[in-house]
Amino acid sequence: MKIGRCAAVVGLSLSLGVALAHAQTPEMPATPPQSHQHAIRIGLGGGMSVPVNKAGDAFKTGVHGQGFLLVDFGRLLHLSMLPTLRFNVGYQQFDYKDQFTGSQTAALQNAESKILSGVAGLQIHLLHGPVRPYLLAGVGAFRIQSSVDSTGASTGASSSTVKLGIDGGAGIAFSIKRIDAFVEGKVQNVYTDQGFIDTKSIRVIPVSFGIIF
Repeated sequence: MKIGRCAAVVGLSLSLGVALAHAQTPEMPATPPQSHQHAIRIGLGGGMSVPVNKAGDAFKTGVHGQGFLLVDFGRLLHLSMLPTLRFNVGYQQFDYKDQFTGSQTAALQNAESKILSGVAGLQIHLLHGPVRPYLLAGVGAFRIQSSVDSTGASTGASSSTVKLGIDGGAGIAFSIKRIDAFVEGKVQNVYTDQGFIDTKSIRVIPVSFGIIF
């Protein structure tokens, strides 16, 4: 009888242990969405670029596209507190406003400015889960090229310069099965020759929509 009771107690204990193990599983730290399992990811996006301050006086709202590489060293090194590195390549194009292309003797036609940028920085997630707000900060090089065709002229004029600059902003990402969709806005400020950071040198505010693989 004692042996039977002991066997029953052992069996009951094992059953309770298995049940408790299953019960405790949901209480473990939540596993990130499947699309977040990769330490290295690629993002593509585009949208509108709004020129501000001095640039807003000369240019219309433009368009842009971007591609970026995300490297999650926290996942690679199993240290969740490390931020994600972001390497971004962007392209923007703006047309001059009508007052610069009016019907004047030396009217400007096909006057536009293009900005090609390469920025390295951080993407810091504020929350983890299916909806993830994040902050952006980076520094890089901005190649600004302007081209102008004048009425009656056989050839146009163009200029190009490369400046250092910074950008920063915020966004939010949504998990959709194995990919993420995102929307973000940034402020890009190009350094000027007059100072290290001059708030009057802010060029554009790009607003982007895209996906991350």
